[in-house]
Amino acid sequence: MRINEFISTLPSHIISGDRIKIPDDFIRRMFIMSNLNSSDVFYHLGIGNNPSSLIIAKEEFKVKKAVGIDINPAVIDEVGSRTKSFDDIFLVVGDACKYPLSEATTIFSWFTDEKINDILVKKFESELSNGSKIISIWSPPGLFLPVKIDFPILVCEKPFKVGMDIQDQLKSIYKSECIDFTASWNLADKYIKSFESVDRQHHRFLNILHSLIIWFNAKELGITCEEEVPPPVKSYVEIMRYFFNIDLSEFLIK
Repeated sequence: MRINEFISTLPSHIISGDRIKIPDDFIRRMFIMSNLNSSDVFYHLGIGNNPSSLIIAKEEFKVKKAVGIDINPAVIDEVGSRTKSFDDIFLVVGDACKYPLSEATTIFSWFTDEKINDILVKKFESELSNGSKIISIWSPPGLFLPVKIDFPILVCEKPFKVGMDIQDQLKSIYKSECIDFTASWNLADKYIKSFESVDRQHHRFLNILHSLIIWFNAKELGITCEEEVPPPVKSYVEIMRYFFNIDLSEFLIK
């Protein structure tokens, strides 16, 4: 089956990421990187299945206030059942693109929809005070350039530095002007390991698939180091087709 057919067989919450649970230790890494402390007001936009971010922010990092926002009332009800015993944790049923953010000093935002990020970038620029921080995973919103990097965690700080194009952002994050397949493999591996929940049996499958997607996306953007498709890419495309019945061969000829 082609990759779009494979994706169509997956549950919608996996595609959207709405139910992804971020490990507690990963959340602590984010907060340490952003120097979260008792003077902060922490906002988690699109909190989903992660009440731990609010609890850890309040209990361990002693923030003044922790706010979780989600557009889904059922999500907020579920988070509320796990945070109701904590003071200064507040939950909002609402659209993060419309909710006022001026109170926040540290925001965790992990939306993959470019339309949402375009709106949020404008809100971050117009509503946040200087010194406010945005924590993101994998890539910053818009063309923001991070001030701290512990891949896949990135921290941007206002006044935000903004790249001219994707190459600027790439160089800022990966210290390179292009991505080769080895880099794609290492990025995928580090990303998958960060979430701790993938067993060894499935890790290699995800690593192959994710690294191919990274490399093909980079090729589409014109930022791969290789001019031709390298042999490992061709080999892994064949492995995906032969062993997993996932056909990525259309990307070889783009």
